Amino acid sequence: MAVAVSAVLLLAGCGSAVQDAPAPGGGTAEGFPVTDDNCGVTTTYTAPPARAVTLTSNATELMLELGLQDAMVGTSYLKNRPIGEKYAEAYAGVPVLAPGQPSLEQLVAAEPDFVYSGYPDGFSESNGHTRPRLAELGIDTHLNPESCREGRSGFEDLFGEMDRIGAIFGVPDRAAASVGDLRGRLDRVRAQLGDVEPVPVFVYNSGADAPRTAGGKAILTEMIERAGGRNVFDDVAERWPQVSWEQVAQRRPAVILIYDYLEPSVESKIATLRSTLAIAAVPALATGAFPTVALSEAQPGPRSVDAVEQLARDLHPDRFR
Repeated sequence: MAVAVSAVLLLAGCGSAVQDAPAPGGGTAEGFPVTDDNCGVTTTYTAPPARAVTLTSNATELMLELGLQDAMVGTSYLKNRPIGEKYAEAYAGVPVLAPGQPSLEQLVAAEPDFVYSGYPDGFSESNGHTRPRLAELGIDTHLNPESCREGRSGFEDLFGEMDRIGAIFGVPDRAAASVGDLRGRLDRVRAQLGDVEPVPVFVYNSGADAPRTAGGKAILTEMIERAGGRNVFDDVAERWPQVSWEQVAQRRPAVILIYDYLEPSVESKIATLRSTLAIAAVPALATGAFPTVALSEAQPGPRSVDAVEQLARDLHPDRFR
């Protein structure tokens, strides 16, 4: 006599949970149903999605990290966000629906059964494909819970999201292996850095009159910390606040980390920094310490670990010789 045993896997972030239990009867795949409570939308999967579309680069790369390219029928919004070299071969086999966000018509034409966005702008009225609208069409959706989380985002949230997608697609072992590898890489950076003094870092996203930067809630703040730095605006309880150049000058960053999404170029951003009189005495301007972080690395995704490794070398080159 078989005894059904239910297991519940709670994953951190945004009150999000995945419940994974053996099917109580016929009609479901092994390891299912899986119930995903995601940013106010609850979806129960009786089998892995087979026709997924991703709407942001970090969602695309997370899927490819888990080897799910064969379950993808489309991707989009890679404009100014080049795919990571590690994923280029797998990505080449996935149709690109649009360089920006696809229209509802373009999205529906791909006949998806699952649409995944790393940021809320993937599900917006302006694009015509909100989560309620796609639900009306019988299409399941998932949003990276960073978008609805109240507090700070970090690597534990990213790893929870990877486990969550692994459960939905029936590949929990792949997710666990990827998470283990990424954790190991972060541990090696920590060991290499040892007891270094954190370097004060200002993140320059954009803006000439008033800069936009990373605040305390952005995953980039933890990325900087793990690389041996300190975000000088980590006390601002927002993800991407606008500040003043005078505030930047007061916090005297030794390094200015430039957020690189191709347009405007890194060179033009450096020119803006050098021409802004209010920060002329900032130490980073004197040394020309302007490392970069790609947009796809600063969004929560597997390449965020790549950025930590590189930034640690930029901030503490003597520890990596």
